[in-house]
Amino acid sequence: MNHEAMLETIKTELDDADAATLQSVWETLRQAKQSSTELPVATGGQFSRRSSTSTTSEKPLVFIGENPPFDPNRNLSLEERIADKRLLKADNREWLLQKFNDLKAAWLMVVDGKVIASGKKFSDYPGPEQILEVCHRTEKFPFLFINEDVLAIEESSSAWHSTVDPDDFYPTVKVKFRTHTGTASVIADFDTGASAIFVDYAFLVKQNVIQLKAQEEGESAQHLNQAFGYLPRKVTVEIVLASGEVCSQELNIACVVAWGNSPFIKINPKRTALVGREVFLLLKPRILLDFDKQESKLWASLQRRKKKKQS
Repeated sequence: MNHEAMLETIKTELDDADAATLQSVWETLRQAKQSSTELPVATGGQFSRRSSTSTTSEKPLVFIGENPPFDPNRNLSLEERIADKRLLKADNREWLLQKFNDLKAAWLMVVDGKVIASGKKFSDYPGPEQILEVCHRTEKFPFLFINEDVLAIEESSSAWHSTVDPDDFYPTVKVKFRTHTGTASVIADFDTGASAIFVDYAFLVKQNVIQLKAQEEGESAQHLNQAFGYLPRKVTVEIVLASGEVCSQELNIACVVAWGNSPFIKINPKRTALVGREVFLLLKPRILLDFDKQESKLWASLQRRKKKKQS
């Protein structure tokens, strides 16, 4: 119906209307016209005008999703947990971005739509025991979210492990991943463009270093424009110096699911782990990358050597 036809229809309908009906229609039109125009506002004894729409504020963002009740026998696979988390993150993308920005957080713990815990570093991400305590206290599985910026990788292809590019190699370091249940040794690719450590989840499970707990959550992120899922888990990372001395540091690593289909093997298909700079910033070794011999050598820092001599 066009504008003219609609007006004719209204006139016809109002021809037989009584006085009360016409008065009601007139009052409705008057109020609508008044609310759509600018309203006078008193300012210092004078009247200025402003639009009524200027008083309308944006609605605050609300978290979407309910925490499932705690079940110590939950048997969802890690892949299923990661898929659920990916959907939950998509539904709450703006809310999460706001919270991460406001709190300057690396991770968040959410129960009943509220942040009940957060941390500034990935290394502070809660372990299975801490998560279990929250489960018992709230009788719900908490939602845990990790800021993807924390695991961002500025990767470039250069040196040591051979890559898919001819005459190209990736620098490597020997590392061990240890927990009270098992130990896994690996020659890992060393990348200063990454902060965290990324390891094949299935490899660590096979070596009894980790086992999935009912209360744990999977996470997802992107690398080289490809999504991947992972389990955050705290382990002891060991490196061996040229002197034979072992240095260790406990910190969270990203245990990557479906490693063989992940973006981490695009440059080096034989890769099992990628070690970033965080562990070395904490242990502070001196690292020599010999591009002629394609070797990496690690020595204790000068400060560590001085302390050892003094003792």
